[in-house]
Parts: sequence; C-alpha cells; structure tokens
Amino acid sequence: MADAPEMTENDVVAWLEAHGDLFQRRPELLETLDLPHQAGAHSLIEVQVTRLRRENHQLRTQLDTLAGIAGENERLMQRLHQLTLEVMTARSAGEFIETLIERLAADFDALSVRLHLLEGNEELTGLEAVTVHEGDVPDWAQALLDNDRIQFGRFTRAKLETLFPNRHEQLGSAALVPISGVGLLAIGAESPERFHPNMGTLFLELLGTTIRHRLDLAERDEQKKRA
Repeated sequence: MADAPEMTENDVVAWLEAHGDLFQRRPELLETLDLPHQAGAHSLIEVQVTRLRRENHQLRTQLDTLAGIAGENERLMQRLHQLTLEVMTARSAGEFIETLIERLAADFDALSVRLHLLEGNEELTGLEAVTVHEGDVPDWAQALLDNDRIQFGRFTRAKLETLFPNRHEQLGSAALVPISGVGLLAIGAESPERFHPNMGTLFLELLGTTIRHRLDLAERDEQKKRA
C-alpha cells in the first residue's frame, strides 16, 4: 500500500475552516496547541478578542476616512455650484474661461490652469491659458482623451512642460480632465500631494461637463450669427 501524501499546513487550515466546531466537540485539543499566553480556551478567546479589536480599529479608520471624503465632497459641490452660477452668466466663452481659471486658482489651490483645445475657438483666441493643438496632440494625451478618464498625480517633466508651458518646474502634481469633443483641462498644484490617484472624480467630471456645455452654447450662438 502506497504511503498517504503528507498533509501540509494549508491542508490543515482548510480542514479547520471547514470544521469550525472542532474545539467545541473536542475541547481537550486546546491543551495541545501552542497559543499565546496560557494554553487553553481562555487564551484562545483572548486571541479572538484581540483580533476583533484590531479589525474594529481598522473599520473605524476606514469610516473616518470615508467621512472625511464625504465632507470634502460636500464642500467641493458647494464650490462647484457657486462656480457654475458665476461662469454660466459670463457674457462670452472667453470671459467664462477667464472666470473659471481665476476661481480654480483661488478656491482649489491651483498654481496653473490651462485648457487644451483640439481645434480653435474664435472666442478664446488670444487667451494665455488656452492652447490649441489642431491635430498635433501627443500620443499620451490622445490616449487619455480616448479613455475619457480623469488622471491625478505626478507626471513626468516632459508631460508637465506640454501641459503647463513655463510653469512646469513649479508643479508637484496635477489633475487632467478630458472634455469630450473639446480637449483637456489641466490643473496643476505646487504640492505633490494635492492631486493623488485616490481622489474622487465627481467634482471634476461635473466641471468638465460645465465647460463642454458652455463652449457648445458659444458655438451655437456663433452659428446663429453666421446664419
């Protein structure tokens, strides 16, 4: 008869997980276990209580983090509401973009804000904070537009130089917001921690929608004038 295969530690763990009532049926086995403190049921309970306390602490930490995020999101939404009221009453697309950039710089610690357009816009011609690419879009930027996903964090010097001409050396982090059919909004901050990959995107998604709507409105007005 062939020797039975030797059980591994994982085999024992899997068996115990499937038979959780073992120590209720065979309490004497506790005496054979090498447990912290005194051997026995009392020590096993202490181990379980310690583990539960640790898990409870982790859950409280996660809850505090979520509460902080919720509070920050509420403040951002209030700012977005006020910002939307201001920029949507702008008399032109150019005034809208200028007001937007001023508010982002004042309210969101943005050191530099630039709007990168896929094609020219007559009302935005001459604005310092607007870059028109006219088909000359870097591959990495085109991939970002194709994915239509906001990116946060630290970027290479080459990317920052493209996004923020003459300001890239002062920036530690940035947020890149694709705007469907329009281009890309780039927001740069001096702190490396200001924009990070774990940030929520709802505020910037709504901001991108606001920009697209306002520029679409300007385009429709221009078409009416031409007609």
